[in-house]
Amino acid sequence: MSAEVVPLSLVATAGRATPAQERLVMRTLLDAGLAASDPLLVVEVPSAPRRGRRASAVPLEQARVLWANRSCHDLLRAGAGELVGRPVVRLLAPLGPDQLQPQVLRRGRPGRSHVEVLTADGTLVPVLMQALPASTGRTWALSLAPVGTPAERAAQQRAGAQERRFAALVEHSPVPTIISEAGLRLAHVNDAFCDLLGEAQSDLLGTAWVDRVADDDLPAVLECVERALGGAPSAGEVRLRRSDGQQRWVHLRLSPTASPGHGAGFVGTAEDFTDRRAFEERLAHQARHDALTGLPNRTALVEAMTARLAPAAGGSAAAAGSSMTCVFLDLDNFKVINDSLGHDAGDRLLVAVAERLRSVVRAGDVVSRWGGDEFVVVCDGVPDEPTALAVGEQLLDRLREGVELDGVRLDVAASVGVTRATDRHRTPDDVLADCDIAMYRAKRAGRDRVALCDEAARTHAHERLVLTLELREALAAGHLTVEYQPVLDVADAADGPERCALPAVEALVRWRHPQRGLVPPDLLVETAEANGLIDAVGLFVLREACGQALRWDAELGDLAPRAVNVNLSAIQLCSPHLVDDVAAVLAQTGLPPERLCLEVTETALMQDGDAASARLLRLRAMGVRIALDDFGTGYSSLARLRTLPLDSLKVDRSFVLELSQGHPQVASAVIGLARSLGLVAVAEGVESSEQAAALRALGAQQVQGWLYARAMAAQELVAWRRGEQHPPGQPPQPPQAPEEHAGS
Repeated sequence: MSAEVVPLSLVATAGRATPAQERLVMRTLLDAGLAASDPLLVVEVPSAPRRGRRASAVPLEQARVLWANRSCHDLLRAGAGELVGRPVVRLLAPLGPDQLQPQVLRRGRPGRSHVEVLTADGTLVPVLMQALPASTGRTWALSLAPVGTPAERAAQQRAGAQERRFAALVEHSPVPTIISEAGLRLAHVNDAFCDLLGEAQSDLLGTAWVDRVADDDLPAVLECVERALGGAPSAGEVRLRRSDGQQRWVHLRLSPTASPGHGAGFVGTAEDFTDRRAFEERLAHQARHDALTGLPNRTALVEAMTARLAPAAGGSAAAAGSSMTCVFLDLDNFKVINDSLGHDAGDRLLVAVAERLRSVVRAGDVVSRWGGDEFVVVCDGVPDEPTALAVGEQLLDRLREGVELDGVRLDVAASVGVTRATDRHRTPDDVLADCDIAMYRAKRAGRDRVALCDEAARTHAHERLVLTLELREALAAGHLTVEYQPVLDVADAADGPERCALPAVEALVRWRHPQRGLVPPDLLVETAEANGLIDAVGLFVLREACGQALRWDAELGDLAPRAVNVNLSAIQLCSPHLVDDVAAVLAQTGLPPERLCLEVTETALMQDGDAASARLLRLRAMGVRIALDDFGTGYSSLARLRTLPLDSLKVDRSFVLELSQGHPQVASAVIGLARSLGLVAVAEGVESSEQAAALRALGAQQVQGWLYARAMAAQELVAWRRGEQHPPGQPPQPPQAPEEHAGS
């Protein structure tokens, strides 16, 4: 800033100023760049301070006034030209013996000090003296800025110190921090804020920082700014744009400030939580999505269904969800694929199924994995049940196209239940319950098909529920019983079974309901398996049969059955507690293990693969005998058959029935296979003398069926073996409901 022009006659120590003095004064003032309105002095020193480390301060006694402007004369109440030539020290207040002379002319560097100057009338005026050296080193420009009282100066010093501490704190803080004055312009930013935005401090200062706010967040940010400028702290979560185009989520906190000369402003911090937010979003996604397929899980499905069933404005819940259709898909025979090809192949099949289902639905529809091999699809805008059924058929058709895994083509099928939301469906559970009913209806009808839930299906499901509750009560009250069907040697059976040796009896569970009468054995077992009761029922049969075998020993002696056969369901065979349960019953009853034979089906063996085989090996090692029931109706390979710890092979009743129709081929093959493997060939379901003769000719070793005796109570068997009564007779039952399958 240019200096005030003063008549040069005032600067000379005597007479007029020389041209050299004029140039020296002007050069000093130009170098200093001080405000012309401040009281200014130009002083001359006899020699320049040394520039090295040992350079000392110039004693003020050696500095004399070369020039002073009008403001300085006014401040010191001096007449024109009275200040020129005076030693600078004479302008200052006298110092006490313990006070040091202010060293403002120090090492040729700018300096400042609070001092008091002495006016012509003896008044002391506090000033802030600033000393700025000229480039020549011979002259200095001094600014004498009036200040307040000592107390005021002390307060200003404290404020300055506090401001410096705050500035240092802001500058070195790891939290991105800004100071905004006059509302939106950046007056200061720290390094952390520069790093956050990827910009230099020089590019940010003086700019409107809200230009870096994401467009969608700008209204909320402006509200925060308005509150801060109004004197209230404010905060919010916003996105800031970096220079490279990335967006970062920050917790923005604004605290109001006010600076003299700058108006209202605020200090703001922008704590970056982008990474934490991304992590939380991943956790939230994982909580609502299946890890394998990426589909929404049960939680997300129920939320979506709840939203669709929620009451519309002014309407009912039913009206809101009246066009929603729910499709429940359960893959058929998935466990067979899992066990034969491995769990990795099973997982890849589930992923492929998920993609197939997604490819069929529309945007806005929901495809979710319910669990295991079950999927649920929710569609909107389905006007009626025929259309809902068509949706299910379309999904099933897409699955029927098959999947190829590692060069193996897999045929995919599913049992599909469909429900269209109506007035009776108030919650997702209502809809899903009907879907479940429809899906099981499809399974009972033969699988690989679509079924709707109608009133008849609901009634059937309700009856099953009631039956389940009653079965649970019957089991607890001891109302179940066990009957026993004799297993005879072929030769003895032909001569008369009553007094011959009895190799075994098969234990079969019975439930005589007080109102329903005898509950069909297949229905009893199906109900127990579907509702988690089969383990308890099976354990009851096992305990009763083992105990009864020993009671027969006491009553019948040599006429007592040598062994008892007990059926194991697929669920029992999959239980990790099976071996321990059998061992415990044998220990409790005292029955030798070799007198117990456990019958398993081919289908049951496929359910748990190698684990099931391992359990059978442990049981066989205990001495328990193993029979493979219903052989020929499942999928056992001959190679695997050789590895199983079997003692006998049972020919299924369906192949025995074919003997009466002149088709002995399958029965002959099964009997031949059993004999070649060293196993006992047992034929079940023998109903006629012709069948018995054919089996004897084919080489069967043991038989059982209504031709010889139906299942009977324990005391009936005692009377029969003693010859006190004929074997209880019973008309042959339809093949689809064989009581031989109801042993557990």
